[in-house]
Amino acid sequence: MSEINTSSTQLNDEDLQDLVASTDTGGRTPDNKNIVKLMAAVALAWSVFQIWIASPLPFVFGWGVFSSGEARSVHLGFAIFLAFLAYPAFSGSSRHKIPLTDWALAIIACLCALYPLIADASLIQSIFGTRLSDRPGAPNTYDIIVSITGMLVLLEATRRALGPPLMVVAIVFLAYTFLGPIAPELIAWKGSTLGGVMNHQWLFSEGVFGIALGVSTDLVFLFVLFGALLDRAGAGNYFIKVAFSLMGHFRGGPAKAAVVASGMTGLISGSSIANVVTTGTFTIPMMKRVGFSAEKAGAVEVASSVNGQIMPPVMGAAAFLMVEYVNIPYFEVVKSAFLPAIISYIALVYIVHLEAMKLNMQGLTREGEQKTIKDVLISWAMTLLPIIALAGGAYYLSEIYKALATSSARLATVLAIIAIQYVVFKSFKAKASEDKVAKTISTGAIILGNTIIGAFGLFFLIDLLKTHVSGDMVFAVITILILAVYIILAKISSAYPDLVMDDPNSPVVSMPETGPTVKSGLHFLLPVVVLIWCLMIERKSPGLSAFYATMLMIFILITQRYLFAFFRKSATSGMFKLGFEELTDGLITGARNMISIAIATAAAGIIVGAVSQTGVGLKLAALVEFLSMGHIMLILLWTGILSLILGMGLPTTANYIVVSSLLAPVIVSLGQQNGLIVPLIAVHMFVFYFGIMADVTPPVGLASFAAAAISGGDPIKTGFVAFFYSLRTALLPFLFIFNTDLLLMDVSFMEGVFIFVIATMAMLIFTAGTQGFFISRSKLWESGLLILIAFTLFRPGFWMDYVVPPYDERPGTELTRSMAEVDPGSQLRLLVDGQNDVGDPVTLTMVVNVPEGNTGEERVENYGLELLTQEDGSIMVDGITFDSPAEKAGFDFDQIIIDVGVPEDRPAKQWFFIPALLLLAFIIRRQRNRRDEQSRVENQMA
Repeated sequence: MSEINTSSTQLNDEDLQDLVASTDTGGRTPDNKNIVKLMAAVALAWSVFQIWIASPLPFVFGWGVFSSGEARSVHLGFAIFLAFLAYPAFSGSSRHKIPLTDWALAIIACLCALYPLIADASLIQSIFGTRLSDRPGAPNTYDIIVSITGMLVLLEATRRALGPPLMVVAIVFLAYTFLGPIAPELIAWKGSTLGGVMNHQWLFSEGVFGIALGVSTDLVFLFVLFGALLDRAGAGNYFIKVAFSLMGHFRGGPAKAAVVASGMTGLISGSSIANVVTTGTFTIPMMKRVGFSAEKAGAVEVASSVNGQIMPPVMGAAAFLMVEYVNIPYFEVVKSAFLPAIISYIALVYIVHLEAMKLNMQGLTREGEQKTIKDVLISWAMTLLPIIALAGGAYYLSEIYKALATSSARLATVLAIIAIQYVVFKSFKAKASEDKVAKTISTGAIILGNTIIGAFGLFFLIDLLKTHVSGDMVFAVITILILAVYIILAKISSAYPDLVMDDPNSPVVSMPETGPTVKSGLHFLLPVVVLIWCLMIERKSPGLSAFYATMLMIFILITQRYLFAFFRKSATSGMFKLGFEELTDGLITGARNMISIAIATAAAGIIVGAVSQTGVGLKLAALVEFLSMGHIMLILLWTGILSLILGMGLPTTANYIVVSSLLAPVIVSLGQQNGLIVPLIAVHMFVFYFGIMADVTPPVGLASFAAAAISGGDPIKTGFVAFFYSLRTALLPFLFIFNTDLLLMDVSFMEGVFIFVIATMAMLIFTAGTQGFFISRSKLWESGLLILIAFTLFRPGFWMDYVVPPYDERPGTELTRSMAEVDPGSQLRLLVDGQNDVGDPVTLTMVVNVPEGNTGEERVENYGLELLTQEDGSIMVDGITFDSPAEKAGFDFDQIIIDVGVPEDRPAKQWFFIPALLLLAFIIRRQRNRRDEQSRVENQMA
């Protein structure tokens, strides 16, 4: 990978694009046009292959059906071939010529990647008498030679595409599989033969061709391709312009626009570095223009761009990996990730606001008039409320619709919404002409109500089609309706001028108007709506959802220029040809964007394979337990530190794969031993959130270097400021480990709304405490109290546990009686003595969901436990029913139940919000008085 310039020299646009290419798509641009065409043709073929295997067409025609293992081989074959052609060997290597050695390596690497597919073909069996699948665990000489060669070229491709760190980590784990007998006693193992390692790592789906590469093949490629097509259609510039039209007039407006624009482009981009360059090229110079230093301007862009990786639905490919590792539906991953991501972005906007307040910055002006926040609220209501209702509330709206089982109930709900709209409108009509806040409330109520009514109408239409149209025709009818909506939106958008990409170094004459800017690209939102609908409402698989959205994007790219020209009554000749050219460019770009991701997942598979083959995870658990002395908070701190250390060299996806494979089970098991039941999704989110700091953390945060290259600031200082801005992101993982409500686990719609409001408030208060500025500059003790208030709002149960213990502790002998006393569905907490996987004694905490039953004995039996009273009176687990709740909870034979915790009736933990809010009111009053006093002094001096 090319070296990053650490000087503070500001780069031009060509240099910035080269920076993105060197880190994301490969830095080579050969002079030979035929080679360029060949590379483009291979990338195009890769995209077509991925679309083909994602579509239902292979099964319709009965041809071209690839198994998962076969598709992974082809996927890696394309990626590794392009990697050697696109990425030079060294920073000093030619960027315009491909040496013969790289051609040779590309061909050899591609053949090695395809070897599991080739060696298992019927033709091989007819020639050699045996296929690869016929000799599992018994590789022959050819298998071993090809596997060794494949591992070596993959490591070299990893070094080129991702830098030395991931390659070095993979080599260390590979070496450990061979040198296990001479390793330190704590991590020693028996070792493996060369054939055993190669068989495990290359020939079957345990190592390189394991889950990580499978996710890259089946899911990630389509989402990355969807983002590339959307960007090629013009959506990237559209999102930036919309963000500026919404936020540009606030204090520090360009910085707030950078946050919003990066969040919107983060939905379609899996690369924080590309996000920095795409949006930062425009936002960073404007931030500097309104008063931000070069380092702070770069840091804001870095923090907001890196956060794009935590935004569903793509999440830097981690969302799809979580589906496989945690074994939960993709929808649940997105639901868990949504709230923390939104809160994190809101907090970043607030950080920018506080910085602007400190320096008394002003926003960019339109027609010589400084806009206030009240002036822009209407624009926010008109544009964001429907988006939030459809994106964030799509699932809940569908659930409410389903809960209204009859047509009359649905009609009554719609009429009630109309009535509420009318009442709100009448109440604020008199004030609306003069009071902008009143106009915002009435307009917002109308728009939000219309959005809900529109969603209900859409649900009703789909239900009607499914009921009265034959199954084979439903898809065709819905497709026709979507295309009709697209044509209508294209007609609306064509009435406004195309959004031209601005020159960031030229003076800003005027800011874009919100209404025309939003309307000029409405058709870009349709594929996003289709994707969200398929994922959230229809609950289709992520791969199929992305396929449908991608096919719609392909159609839009081909036709949008023709339709715009047709509706504008201008020349339409050549527009389809231009559309096909843009489509081809988008398909090529999408494949080029995937090279480093595919290589990263394959290389990370080496590490995962070594962990599964050696069992080092159990040994690491013992090491972490020793270092943390059994304290869950220290375990989390060590995990976070390890993630940050690995994050200094590994890309986010690889970092997540490695750390989650090593430490996620450790946190769950050690938490269980310390009385904390941690859901697996919370642990994986914890690891992932620390992993995204990879592109921020000095001294090698590549996003910080990219931002510094634009701003002309110091890259190390930019990285430290960005890391400080990202503290809110580092706080969230600790919070949702101890308060899983933030992940929207087992909460209702109204509970989710309440959690969102309280958590957002707490995060803003925490941000004010860490920034040292709230209403005015905070004193040190005020900052400390603000952080304490934020903690109380985030986790009020911490204080309630001290006032009233959550459980009535009873001896284990009273399990049956306790089961009989509580209501079905209640949770008992058991303390159990048993053994871990290596036979060492361990004490575990188990949560028992009490089943139905008339007696305690019947409930114990329904739960799946068979208990035995021993001679000393203790209760031992004597048997577990197969596939019972007890087996799924982790109960095992011969465990001793030593303690039963029965839930206590106690006051709601939210009572602690009252003293926290009173303390907040006290600080607000003090700071307001201090601010007013400072204003009076300044006025007198003036």
